[in-house]
Amino acid sequence: MKNIRKGTKVKKILDGVTSYLKLKGYVMFEDNWIIENDKTLYDKEGNSFSVLEYEEIKENTLILDALPYKSGWCELKFSCVKLDKDVNVGDVFYTYI
Repeated sequence: MKNIRKGTKVKKILDGVTSYLKLKGYVMFEDNWIIENDKTLYDKEGNSFSVLEYEEIKENTLILDALPYKSGWCELKFSCVKLDKDVNVGDVFYTYI
C-alpha cells in the first residue's frame, strides 16, 4: 500500500488586525490537516519549514446550498502555525516528503 501524501494550502497569513490578535504572523491553512504533533512541514520542492507554534481555530460559517434542508451553520476548524520562514498565500505544504 502506498503512503498517501496530502497537501494543505495556505489560506491566509494572520495579521493581528483583521484577524485573531494573538495569532499575528501565523499561517492559516484551508483545513485542519496539520496537527500539533507535526514539527516539520515541506513545500513541493522538498524544502523544510520548522513549526515553532501551533493553534487550531474554529469559525462558525453559514453553509448555503440549493436545497434548504442542507443549509445551516457549521463549525469549521483550521490549523494555524508559526513557521521559521516566510511563506505566501496559496503555497501548499506536506507533513512528509
